[in-house]
Amino acid sequence: MRKFLLFCLSLCVGTTVGYAQDDEVDHSFEFVTNAGDIIPHGSVYVINSVVSEEDPETGELTVLIPSDFMVKNVSGTATDLVRLANEITRIDNGSYMTCALGSCLPGRTEPGYFSSASGTIAPGATSGDLQTEWYPDAYGECDVELQIEMGEDLGFGEFGFSDYGPKITVKFVYSDPVGVKDGISSRPAEIVGRYTLDGQAVNFLTHGVYILRMSDGTTRKVIVK
Repeated sequence: MRKFLLFCLSLCVGTTVGYAQDDEVDHSFEFVTNAGDIIPHGSVYVINSVVSEEDPETGELTVLIPSDFMVKNVSGTATDLVRLANEITRIDNGSYMTCALGSCLPGRTEPGYFSSASGTIAPGATSGDLQTEWYPDAYGECDVELQIEMGEDLGFGEFGFSDYGPKITVKFVYSDPVGVKDGISSRPAEIVGRYTLDGQAVNFLTHGVYILRMSDGTTRKVIVK
């Protein structure tokens, strides 16, 4: 996953849908936000927080929408092996990627099912950021059903499934922040100036914190790691 992030929109959580009842899944592990809030089983989690990555050499921008949640072992005792089942039900364009539980998988551009690598999460601990992201090529949506699966290590990398954990639907939404005016679609804002924190103009970005001045008059802070 790229390290250069430019945060520019907001994140919101939606409503729930009709999945299996809570007593039909094992809640030893839960989806939680980075702030520690549990995302209930059956929730629809809408993410429209757009991040842009700028190539320090060319200035070219790549857009992505990252997740901000993890898996947490809330049981206090469970030591099961866990993995993340992914079912892409809609992807309008671009590619969907995940590095959940420490193994990055190739980007997916079509609907379909696949699972992440498996790993253990100590009681009371989290998986860390699941690094589940959509890289859109244009405005649209990518919907993914995510479910925690529990099991045991059968050796030679084989996962022995035992129980289903909570399941949520994640909707990555990339929409025009400006909208359409007078029947003409406005172009996304472009970078027109790059500055250090003390106001010095620069042509290229290296390591550090910078301020970007956009063509729509707004400014954005970026961090280059």
